[in-house]
Amino acid sequence: MKAGSLKRGLALWLFGVLSALLVVDAWFSYSDALTAANQAYDRSLSASLKGIAERVDASHTEIVVDIPYSALELFEAGSADRVYYSVGIAGAAPITGYDGLPQPGAGLKPNVPVFYDGIYKGEALRLGAILKPLYRTEFPQPVLVVVGETTNSRQDVVNQLFLREVGRKALLIVVALAVALLATRRAVKPIETLGESIRARPDDDLTAVAAPDLPYEVVPLVDAINLHMDRIGRMVEARRRFITDAAHQLRTPLAVLNTQSEYALRQERVDDMRPAVVALHRSLGSAIRLTNQLLSLSRAEPVNGLALSRQPVDLAALAREMVIELLPLAAQKRIDLGYDGGADQALTVSGQPVMLREMIANLIDNAIRYTPEGGVVTVAVDREDAPETNAEAVLTVTDSGPGIPAGERERVFQRFVRLTTADHQGSGLGLSIVREIVLGHAGRISLGDASGDRGLQVAIHLPLATG
Repeated sequence: MKAGSLKRGLALWLFGVLSALLVVDAWFSYSDALTAANQAYDRSLSASLKGIAERVDASHTEIVVDIPYSALELFEAGSADRVYYSVGIAGAAPITGYDGLPQPGAGLKPNVPVFYDGIYKGEALRLGAILKPLYRTEFPQPVLVVVGETTNSRQDVVNQLFLREVGRKALLIVVALAVALLATRRAVKPIETLGESIRARPDDDLTAVAAPDLPYEVVPLVDAINLHMDRIGRMVEARRRFITDAAHQLRTPLAVLNTQSEYALRQERVDDMRPAVVALHRSLGSAIRLTNQLLSLSRAEPVNGLALSRQPVDLAALAREMVIELLPLAAQKRIDLGYDGGADQALTVSGQPVMLREMIANLIDNAIRYTPEGGVVTVAVDREDAPETNAEAVLTVTDSGPGIPAGERERVFQRFVRLTTADHQGSGLGLSIVREIVLGHAGRISLGDASGDRGLQVAIHLPLATG
């Protein structure tokens, strides 16, 4: 979402929330205004009730009602309302006044006025009623006095109070919304600046984003962006390194293949072509192996994430399978390739099966290539329990070849490093691939001397799977 959309969305959200609050407050404000108007006007209504009740009396034969003018005068001065009244025994026809006025509910107490709303002749009325006891045996029932007035004046007061209150609060809401939008604009401005600076970057600029002025809440987002850019940078660097390595390492083999093919084409006799074709076939095999190793090295690097998709793998069973698979390669040099370990011993590690297979294949292939004809290569898998570490599976590949001098053992893990003393010149990628796979599986690798006079032993320690 762009910053402008964010501001518009936030403005609409604030407007909606404040509008809803204004509607709720308006309902309460109207209720308060109506209550205040009723309280004020009910005082006048109460005075009229009491004035009339005081002038109600009884003789031996009749009830006398003398309506004082002052009791109704309160409603006449400048008023747009009409006044109705009735005086009589409750439930009977009125002695004086208007017939059919709405009556109060049950539970009316003597000399205590009550107020209620009603409809009379299609008009809304606010009414008051009071019971006046006569204290005479001839008239044991009290007299009910009812006075009502239309609500025009009350409604005018309610509207004035309501509109004034709502107007003030609406103005406050508009001011609050303007302040909120201004604050949002100031808060979003650093984000807009950050977006502009990122858009202005060159395509190959994957350095970390520096944002010292951002709001505290946005800092985790910037940190996540920087982490992601770092991952992308490492992946891009791995791709660049692969392309560079491939271009550098394949240039010479391809040139050799081209030269050998041209030489073969210049021969007129088939017998003369055969040595060139044999050399061409040998060079092509070396180029294929180099290409496969470059691809394996690229896949083994942690940035490619292949080691992240792990599953339980029986390392002992996998080692036995690879020994059987590479027996024909060992037979070509009359090398005794064997497996040393219990046939039923399962040593399960958490790993990526394809990469672990590539690791074992490279170790055995290296051992066969560097071991003279008639030599011995032994693959072993065992369990190691140490007090200070978790249980580990230990894979060892031991050969009877020339070995690696102690001073060169760390250097051979680097890419394209070939020992000048070796009789066989490889690509220098085998141990680099193995180390990348081991590190991707949280393991460790070491080189040592074989038990005999000559030879190399490669030991790999991988943590056993738990559960």
